[in-house]
Amino acid sequence: MAELISIGDDFSLNPYSVLYGHGGLSIGNSVRVAAGCVIIPANHVFSDPGTAIRAQGLTKLGIVIEDDVWVGANVTILDGAHISRGCVIAAGSVVRGQTEPLGIYAGVPAKLIRKRGRIETREVAQ
Repeated sequence: MAELISIGDDFSLNPYSVLYGHGGLSIGNSVRVAAGCVIIPANHVFSDPGTAIRAQGLTKLGIVIEDDVWVGANVTILDGAHISRGCVIAAGSVVRGQTEPLGIYAGVPAKLIRKRGRIETREVAQ
């Protein structure tokens, strides 16, 4: 992936969110990014305790966010993440790795909670 930011149509980015591009960031169509998100397609190498972290370089795996994704407030998306089509990422989550299409993810690290389109049945108190 080239070291740049590519953004599709009908994209929204809310205040205080940060997009880094130095590892390559690809964002699809109809993606919504809420306030306070940080999307970082690079990471510091720190495996050698005898060398200063700043001297060990970076990984640059890149990030892909496919079409029709909603990223909730204060989400962090880390280098190497691939968010599949139709996902919802809950507020405050930290995403790394690959998600499943239409998944709803939450937590640190973000985990699949359920899939979109499935109706939950609950008793309603009357």
